[in-house]
Amino acid sequence: MQETTGQTSGDGRTTGTARILAMVAMIVAYAAAGAFFRGVLKTDYLWSHLGYVPIVFACAWWGMRGIAVVPILAAVNVPICLAWGPGGGWWSVAGRAAAFLLAGICVGVVSERFAAERAARKACEDFYRALSDKAIVGIAVCRRGEIIIANPRLCAMLGRDVRELIGRKISDFLDSRDATAVGGMLEGIARDAGAEVRCECRLRRGDGSLVWADVGIAPFSSGDRDGLLFCAYDITARKEAEAKRVELTEIARRQEDILVHSTRLAELGEMAAAIAHELNQPLTGIRNYAKNAAFMLEKGAGSREEMAENLRQISAQVDRAARIIGQMRDLTRRRERQFAPVDVNAAVRESIEFLMPQFRLTGVEVGMELGRDVPKIMGDRIRLEQVFLNLLTNARQAMEESEERKLKVVTRSEPGDVPLVAIEITDTGRGFGEAERAKMFTPFYTTKKPGQGTGLGLSISLRIVRDHGGTISAEGRPGRGATFTVRLPAAPGEEKS
Repeated sequence: MQETTGQTSGDGRTTGTARILAMVAMIVAYAAAGAFFRGVLKTDYLWSHLGYVPIVFACAWWGMRGIAVVPILAAVNVPICLAWGPGGGWWSVAGRAAAFLLAGICVGVVSERFAAERAARKACEDFYRALSDKAIVGIAVCRRGEIIIANPRLCAMLGRDVRELIGRKISDFLDSRDATAVGGMLEGIARDAGAEVRCECRLRRGDGSLVWADVGIAPFSSGDRDGLLFCAYDITARKEAEAKRVELTEIARRQEDILVHSTRLAELGEMAAAIAHELNQPLTGIRNYAKNAAFMLEKGAGSREEMAENLRQISAQVDRAARIIGQMRDLTRRRERQFAPVDVNAAVRESIEFLMPQFRLTGVEVGMELGRDVPKIMGDRIRLEQVFLNLLTNARQAMEESEERKLKVVTRSEPGDVPLVAIEITDTGRGFGEAERAKMFTPFYTTKKPGQGTGLGLSISLRIVRDHGGTISAEGRPGRGATFTVRLPAAPGEEKS
């Protein structure tokens, strides 16, 4: 910058010196022409007009300061007039000087006005050039489809020199996957002169790598010249962060699915004894009814109807065992999330039925108040049943040391701007205080006995409920039981069950 300024200053001094020398030469030529016309030709007809030449040049070069040439020219007239006499008298000489002065003023005013406009235009150009050069977005001006101006930021984004951009088309730097879409936008701008478009696309750098850009394209008009303004903001870092976030979210979702599955398997292990007891009943029944049928066949005892009844009982007990095994299979199965309308009452009833063997073994009295006007919700039934199973199991374990063991499950609808379905599970267990409630949904926090839990059940349940757009809350007092309430948004347009 310093070298450029010094060179410009040196060029200015050279030009100023050349103009002064040219002005001196014109004044000398004016004096010589005066001597020739007055002394030789004996006329001042043409010579009187030659004085305007240096005046016009002086005022054009230096503005109003150029009027200083007028008294010099007037002084040149004096010796000529004294030598050959003032043509037309001294009044004519004075009039000529006044005409010179008036001409100088006119030319000086016009010259300074043009100089001021030129300086203002240059200042404006310098200002907008500085804005373009310092902008954090890449800017290009296109005319007739070709780039005629490109700022340094765009050059840096594309990894190219400005000479590689000038004369090229924007489409030359688009990735092939986005060229068609952006080309269609440019055609739309061409059809509708007032249209402006904005999109995200990939630009190809000089080394072949890609840069994501938020691009805006708008038409503009400057005088009789039309064109397109192309602005591009580098969003590569944001796109990479979004892709990484999606990847991490997917990994977290898979890990959560694995954790939910592991938790179900752990709960199944805890329920193994109760399930074995529950399966033992239909198996015992099958054995006894089969022995009765065999005895009747061997001894010829009993009627045909009694034989048929034994077989019907065997079939019923097989169905009962199959239902228990089917529930175990659903509990242990891993599958992808599937959101569909869910009957909350049916899901709650099935969860309680599955845990009923445990409730019977531990002497828990279960009461259900399932609302008739409860609408369906949109959700994943297996995961919602996982929440209900976890809350019901926690309630059973909390009542193991209580004399009164009553479990109450209530479902109801709650009207509002967003209708809700509430599932309330109340027990008569040991309860909890405020300090425990504050940490209850924290991963790995548990108040259970060693071997009874991992401390992940409630945190997983909270995550599942939140994924369904719902909430879960807990209320309790030490020694006086607890109530857990799950609220889920009703499915829009679903009929009430």
